[in-house]
Amino acid sequence: MRSATRKLKTLLLGFMQSPWKTLGDTVGNVLSARGNDAQRKQLQKLTREAPVILQIETTNVCNAACVFCAYSSMQRDKGVMSMLLFNKIVNDYAAMGGGPVSLTPIVGDALLDPHLLERLRILSAHPLVNQMTMTTNAIALDRYSDEDVSFLLESLDCIQVSIGGLDAATYRTLYGVDRLPQVQAAMERLLTLKGELANPANITFAFRTNDWKFEIRFKQQLDGYRRRGAFISHIWTYANYSGVIKSDSEMNLHVLEGSSKKSESCVYACVHMAVCWDGRVTACGCADFEGKSLWIGQVDEDSLGELWCGEKRSRILDSFHNGRLTPICRQCTAYQPDSIFAQPFFKDVTPRQPLPLKYLHQFWGG
Repeated sequence: MRSATRKLKTLLLGFMQSPWKTLGDTVGNVLSARGNDAQRKQLQKLTREAPVILQIETTNVCNAACVFCAYSSMQRDKGVMSMLLFNKIVNDYAAMGGGPVSLTPIVGDALLDPHLLERLRILSAHPLVNQMTMTTNAIALDRYSDEDVSFLLESLDCIQVSIGGLDAATYRTLYGVDRLPQVQAAMERLLTLKGELANPANITFAFRTNDWKFEIRFKQQLDGYRRRGAFISHIWTYANYSGVIKSDSEMNLHVLEGSSKKSESCVYACVHMAVCWDGRVTACGCADFEGKSLWIGQVDEDSLGELWCGEKRSRILDSFHNGRLTPICRQCTAYQPDSIFAQPFFKDVTPRQPLPLKYLHQFWGG
């Protein structure tokens, strides 16, 4: 689906659900984007010095086979990050000034990490880690006791649950497994336990479907989740993982088309630093699922600070300006120019500081 068509359907959906809010948000975004050049330049400068979030892939093992994800195509070894390496990464990040941490893998699911709770204790105790987020498909939540789930809710600032719709057929088509009942039970459990805690995580239910009218068809159920404190997001078109994922008419799967003309640095390479389970570091924890096309070094050999400010990463950022894009960047349709720094959801985003909830809801997720 072309970008213009997707934007039009997004606007139409918004107007059907909440016309005045959609109109206000649209006008506000346009005016803010035009008037925030200083904000854009400031973030372009600051993100050359430090990321706004550290993404640590503690495992790249998954229990789903989502048709919009490159997991099934991944060739690198699957594994779990050692605690020794994890501690080194946290200490390196602290030496850079620390800040937010995401335990969302490049591909995989963090709930399958046998050391997840231990890692959260380490992060929670560290004075320079000031925010923690995670995205999960929640299939494995039933492995955890209520006490453990409450600990997750108390430790994390934001948990995003990725869900393939609210009917079994859509879920099976999009996620490749029959696990909707388990996921719905996990959603209910998260909301129930959240209601029992004084300062729980923000919960996002992030629906991934093949139906742009999903929010209309399931409005009653979605509103029920909202009333219980969950934020709802929904996408029905997908990035292509640099050509690995393609549209499929039989599944009604729409994969974005994109242009190779990209003259501004990609915002994803600007805002986050991604470390794979085996210590390799990539400039893009979004599309570089193999961790090698945009590889900038090994964290077991160099510090995170050296890699972030190093020549390899600088060359990747500069490649957008000099027309020397790597193939993965040239073909990628997840690309967002760093001029997006002028958008309202980047207001108050600063390296080393907790990320605003609006940013997590509208851009990062978990």
